[in-house]
Amino acid sequence: MAGLLSIGAGPFQVPLIRAAKARGLTVIACDGDAAAPGLVLADHGAVADIRDPQACLAIARQYSVDAVTCLATEAGVVSAAFVAEAMGLPGLPMSAARLVTDKLAMRQAFDAAGLASTRFFGCASLDEAKTAFAQISGPAVVKPANGAGSRGVSYVADKTTLIDAYSRARDVAGKTAVLVEQYMPGREVAVEGVMWGDRFELLCISDKIRTDPPYLLDLQIWYPSPRPTAEHAAIASLAEGAARALGVRNAPLHIEIMMTETGPRLVEVAARGAGFHVFSEIVPCVTGFDTIAAQIDLAYGAAPESAPRKAGGAVLDFPQVPPGRITAISGVEAIRANPGILFFELFKQVGDVVEPLRSGADRVCAIATRGGSLDEARDVLAWANGVLSIETQGI
Repeated sequence: MAGLLSIGAGPFQVPLIRAAKARGLTVIACDGDAAAPGLVLADHGAVADIRDPQACLAIARQYSVDAVTCLATEAGVVSAAFVAEAMGLPGLPMSAARLVTDKLAMRQAFDAAGLASTRFFGCASLDEAKTAFAQISGPAVVKPANGAGSRGVSYVADKTTLIDAYSRARDVAGKTAVLVEQYMPGREVAVEGVMWGDRFELLCISDKIRTDPPYLLDLQIWYPSPRPTAEHAAIASLAEGAARALGVRNAPLHIEIMMTETGPRLVEVAARGAGFHVFSEIVPCVTGFDTIAAQIDLAYGAAPESAPRKAGGAVLDFPQVPPGRITAISGVEAIRANPGILFFELFKQVGDVVEPLRSGADRVCAIATRGGSLDEARDVLAWANGVLSIETQGI
């Protein structure tokens, strides 16, 4: 039996499973969560740890798949590359998969290629982290080398908070290194793109508004970035250079870059589409480019023509809610009924406790708006934030 193996079958992978089935493809999906919705939607579902390359390869061989892919999840990047290489299928090279999932190796590759990045140290112990922080002699970012989604990432202004920051990063990193990096002040942007073989295709550049240190979480993201054309060109050039330095081929790209006083500097590269509906819904809304179809094409080694361009805008917003127990939520139905809302998700309900915003798990909801331009999308967001009410009571 031939078919497409989706490594990951959670909510973010469901659009790909549905699209592949709509093409008439047989879909095999695996996920470590037996309740993952994509396991039921697929023609064949298997419960397996998507971080385990050998387990994923066993499933691929069981069904004699002729394509493998991993949509918008860092956890399955290495396994997808491993399966592709072992079975001679199109995909991200294993050498690149290792680099994009190891932030220490990634920084070393940036340095070797002479790309603008930041000073960094890989640390195996708290003592090494203390030495690294002293050598940086200024604010630092401490993070796990294998993390994603801002888990375990902290801003460290002075040595008094270094121990807690290292502990948070170590909890995520496990046996891998903890990075201590020189903090880059500035505004973060993100690049969404695709490598068709070795051809770089820029899809969209976005601008981020983040929380103040120490946790550095995204609060709002603008699509597309309103920056000048010259800055867009410099950002795109650096992003392409990073993808090539890491040897990325046959994969979507999500690249984070800091705009500093001296120009764009690399934060990190992911050889996958951005999560949280960005790759599957927001980028297509803004560009007119069918990212899910493109991901399936990549899995089969097919490259479409250059991405179409359309003038559209979107905003992804994570409303801030005062800490406490939620006593009332209103405005949800009105928001979801507005055609200018791309999606609206609630992560907590009445009775749940809202913690101070320290990680993505502390977010209460997300609103994505759309319009013919960024300004129109902002107007819809202003309306939505005026309608939404989430009341909390201190505990």
